[in-house]
Amino acid sequence: MKKKTFRRSSIRISDDFIKRVVYPLFNETDLPPDPVSAFLKVNEKWRDRDVKRLGVIGRQSEPRMLWKGRFLQLKNSKVMAAYGDRRVYLYKGKPISRSVHLGYDLASVANAPVGAANSGIVKFAGDLGIYGNAVIIDHGLGLMSLYGHLSEILVKDGQSVKKGELIAKTGSSGLAGGDHLHFGILVQGIEVSPLYWWDPRWIKANVGFIGSMVSKGLRKNR
Repeated sequence: MKKKTFRRSSIRISDDFIKRVVYPLFNETDLPPDPVSAFLKVNEKWRDRDVKRLGVIGRQSEPRMLWKGRFLQLKNSKVMAAYGDRRVYLYKGKPISRSVHLGYDLASVANAPVGAANSGIVKFAGDLGIYGNAVIIDHGLGLMSLYGHLSEILVKDGQSVKKGELIAKTGSSGLAGGDHLHFGILVQGIEVSPLYWWDPRWIKANVGFIGSMVSKGLRKNR
């Protein structure tokens, strides 16, 4: 098996970024005493909290296959960050925090329309901490897709959506420095690389047949 090498990057955190992006995430009553404390709380404590929330949501999936074929990437988008990217955050030239990116950041025009990557049922639509305004679609059998940093949500919890159907618009809500879409794939609540789910050959070889058989088996046993 070929060993995967993940990209490493250093991100400079300025006072302007903290005032513009981080401070607005807090209420006045719980605002940390200094810029570094504020960033650390959001990037580490809140990140850990929100990843755990994804785990809880991701384990509440429909016991049937709701999707078909490859998943769609945001139209006319450019990949700005990939799954597994290792990030070091620098404040005044010194490293203050780290993170591992667990999705793909896709950039297009501001407030770009976001379509459902595949068919399913909206499992979550609302504020999701560092992910900002977010939508999670359940595709069944423990498979879900995540759309974060949205400027506008156009669907509701429990709503059925079809592949490509408009569900939201891109934005910069949550811990985001600019307008883009954080796109993630969850398997039993754990974010995995979306790259493979965009590939129809990988889907056919690794998932499609198995998912169909499992779904049929579940229906027979009901």
